[in-house]
Amino acid sequence: MFDWNDARYFLAVARMGSLSRAARQLRVQQSTVGRRISGLEAALKTRLFERTSDGWMPTAAGEAFVARAERIEDEALAAERQLAGKEQLVAGVVRMTAPQAFGFFFVVPLLARLHAEQPDVVFELVAENQPLNLSRREADLALRLGRPGQRELVRRKLGDVADALYASRAYLERAGAVRRDDLGRHAYVDFDESYPRRETKAWMAQRLRGARCVLRVNGTPGVLAAVRAGMGIGLLPCWLADGDGELVRVLREHSLSQELWLVMHRDLRHAARIRVVADFFAREAQRAARQLLG
Repeated sequence: MFDWNDARYFLAVARMGSLSRAARQLRVQQSTVGRRISGLEAALKTRLFERTSDGWMPTAAGEAFVARAERIEDEALAAERQLAGKEQLVAGVVRMTAPQAFGFFFVVPLLARLHAEQPDVVFELVAENQPLNLSRREADLALRLGRPGQRELVRRKLGDVADALYASRAYLERAGAVRRDDLGRHAYVDFDESYPRRETKAWMAQRLRGARCVLRVNGTPGVLAAVRAGMGIGLLPCWLADGDGELVRVLREHSLSQELWLVMHRDLRHAARIRVVADFFAREAQRAARQLLG
């Protein structure tokens, strides 16, 4: 019988298309992934991948094995979640994910305080605009903008977060006041095509119609840096920009509000370490409600 753990390596290569990307996802050496795939092919006595110039492509046998390997993965993760959900010690690893800027600038300072209260908990934070899959244990907890739809997730609304348009004082001294009927002489910073929230880009395009885009970036930290540098107008979270003395809110009649949700898999909701972290962020979001709304 083949080693069931090799199914994890097989699925990572099938999904990522290369040994190097699979290794980064699994957090192991590339040589380890190659060795596990070779061992699996030897045990099954069949070739599972074609090595092409475009990457590692599953053979017909590999395609057939994907569905069975995914069922193995689903059962293993379900067992892991069920057992993890019974843990009563406030100790161990809690892996969180949050939108990029929210994770770096809002969550990290709170984690410093929570660590002082719970020194036996080790935190892992993935600040990434693309949502991670909680069912596959890519994270234990997620802070997300917008209501999640998956049925197997436990969702808890923490409040609302407002974004608004800002420019630096230096930019306004150079370009003049920002008025809705005179945007033709103004520049703005936009999100690039990798940014997942299409509705945000559409909102900006409507409010800044007539202005010229001078830079596209892949997330809010880039917008913040560009606006501070005086490149133009940018959309920023109010909780982040209002405290910056170099930034001024413009077109104040316009703001974009989004719901903030705390999400976890239902199998983990009774784990002590998960519950403590979830309750902490629920309390802190309530305390920061006015700040988050700008």
